[in-house]
Amino acid sequence: MVKTKDTTALSATDFTPLDKKPVIGRRGPSPAMLFTTLFTVVAIAILIFLFAARAIILRLDPADAEVDLGGLAFHIGDNYLLLKGQHQLTAEAPGYYPLRKTIVVSGEATQEIDVALQPLPGNLLVRSSLDDIQLSIDDQDVGTVPGTISEISRGAHKLEFAKYRYFTLQQEVDIEGLGKTQAIDISLQPAWGQVEFSTLPEGAELLIDDRLIGQTPLSVEVLETGSQLTLKAPGYKTQSKQVTVKAGSKAEHPLIEMIVADGTVTINSSPQGASITIDKEFKGTTPLDVAIAPFAKHRIELFLEGYLKAKQSVSVKPEQQTQVSVNLTPNIGTVRLNITPSDAAILVNGKRRGSGSQTLSLNAKPHSISVEKSGYETKSMTVTPRPGHQQALTISLLTLQQAYWASRPAVIKTSVGGKLKLFQPNEQFMLGAPRRQPGRRANEAERSVRLERPFYLATQETTNGQFKRWKDQHSSSAVKGQTLDMTDQPVAKVSWEDAALFCNWLSRKEGLPAFYIVEGARITGANWDAHGYRLPTEAEWAWAARIDRQSVSHIFPWSNDLYPPIQLSGNYADQSARGFLSFTLPNYNDQYPVSAVVGSFAANSKSLYDMSGNVAEWVNDYFDIRPNRSEPTVDPRGPEQGSKHVIRGASWALASRTELRLSYRDSGTDGRIDLGFRIARYVDKPGGAL
Repeated sequence: MVKTKDTTALSATDFTPLDKKPVIGRRGPSPAMLFTTLFTVVAIAILIFLFAARAIILRLDPADAEVDLGGLAFHIGDNYLLLKGQHQLTAEAPGYYPLRKTIVVSGEATQEIDVALQPLPGNLLVRSSLDDIQLSIDDQDVGTVPGTISEISRGAHKLEFAKYRYFTLQQEVDIEGLGKTQAIDISLQPAWGQVEFSTLPEGAELLIDDRLIGQTPLSVEVLETGSQLTLKAPGYKTQSKQVTVKAGSKAEHPLIEMIVADGTVTINSSPQGASITIDKEFKGTTPLDVAIAPFAKHRIELFLEGYLKAKQSVSVKPEQQTQVSVNLTPNIGTVRLNITPSDAAILVNGKRRGSGSQTLSLNAKPHSISVEKSGYETKSMTVTPRPGHQQALTISLLTLQQAYWASRPAVIKTSVGGKLKLFQPNEQFMLGAPRRQPGRRANEAERSVRLERPFYLATQETTNGQFKRWKDQHSSSAVKGQTLDMTDQPVAKVSWEDAALFCNWLSRKEGLPAFYIVEGARITGANWDAHGYRLPTEAEWAWAARIDRQSVSHIFPWSNDLYPPIQLSGNYADQSARGFLSFTLPNYNDQYPVSAVVGSFAANSKSLYDMSGNVAEWVNDYFDIRPNRSEPTVDPRGPEQGSKHVIRGASWALASRTELRLSYRDSGTDGRIDLGFRIARYVDKPGGAL
């Protein structure tokens, strides 16, 4: 194609103005602009949500469960987008219980949450041609079938069907649940056979499993699993036994001979409690019901202590009840009681039987006899009278004080081996020495005292072995090669305070209250109510050493002669010690240069050893050079304070007339090689027990 050239000429057009000017005004945003703005805002919000939200994966069981998370949540594939924090989740599915739970969304990028719904239980329809079948599920009784059993949890269950006269059926069923109803058909197999029963005599009532069937002879159903057969007939014993037979079979039971029934005898006695024998066989004590064979004569014997034996014969008919009552005859013996004091009351088995000496007639059985009087200790005993032989008992009551002292041992032993003898002085004597006594010293002022409180005093001086149980490193030393440290020699070189502390240690060891009060390892006083070990008071020591059993006071241990006799009477400074002592007794050799084993010489009249000689002894009292005559004269305790304590008795190192006297007093605080101690204690605290 050939293009032609346009040759048309251009010409100008005249301008014609408009009649009116256009009006210029304000306009709103256009729809396009509004849409754009809204879209932008939404987009920004979505971007913010997507940035802040976290992905949640829900593992659903069942997988087709419907989930509602409410609020702002996006479901993208298997994921849910949720903001951090708590959210309410609701899940539902057919055949399951609805689920409502709170889930927490954390800051993790992706979370997995299990959402498992619980299945609804199922129902089971049981069909059977039998009625009243007992059903148990998993060993729990749930009722009877045929019928529908509701609300069975989902899963496998053990079912057991039981009915009397049928074999039990066990079956496992898997319950589908989810609200569905399943059906099963069951059939129970008969568990019985037929058994023919006959008795001699006939006509006995026959019961199977406690259900009356009829009278013999008859054929009855018996279970293969076992049935309880019971036979009853008037005048005969009821018989019961377990019987069984093969299911579906027939059998004949051997003839059952009925046994004639026993009779019953009721046996009583006055007094009751008598032992019963029937035909020499023990049956019990009265009152008693006893079954005995009929038509036979039975020998009944009754025995009761203190009564004569009773005999009786009895016979009964079948099912007859009879009674035997016996008044027992007492079997009497006599007991002569000679009572002091004459007005003391006599109680026999707790009942008063007069007072004073008398003869009692009592059954020949043990009786509790008590004799009592106010102010005296009651004496009780058990006596069995012997018929035909009169017994005689002499009972002398002790006053309470006499009984108290009778209960206290005359000698006690310590846990470290020493012995202490009980003394009850209750005696007044002169403490100190008369002015005209040769050798008397100024500190021996004579005064009258009285001892009343009983006490125990060691029969021997405390030995090294005993003292070392408390202070094992102690040494009594030696003199010129002569040891003072043997185990059975008296301990020496002991201060007064160590002697007192040893007493406290021994008290604690034996569970006795300590006599000495100790503060800061120092003795500050004494508890005179305590009956723990202590040192003897000066009055106790002097009474034990000087006053003999006839209340005669002695000047010297041997007699009132100036020097000891040639025969040995104690361990003093003698000829065997001339090598190291400046003053010794002439013409006297006790053969112990230093201390002797305790108890080597004869005891004094109170059975106390070495009250003079061997070692001098600490006593409890503080020392005063002129004893106070105004101090209490009953059980004196010496001054209340002082710097030294009294030392009594001579020793192996002393020989002068002054020192050998039993009134000799010395004083000190520290130990010396011829000074030891013996222990004492009160019997008990006033009103207390030993």
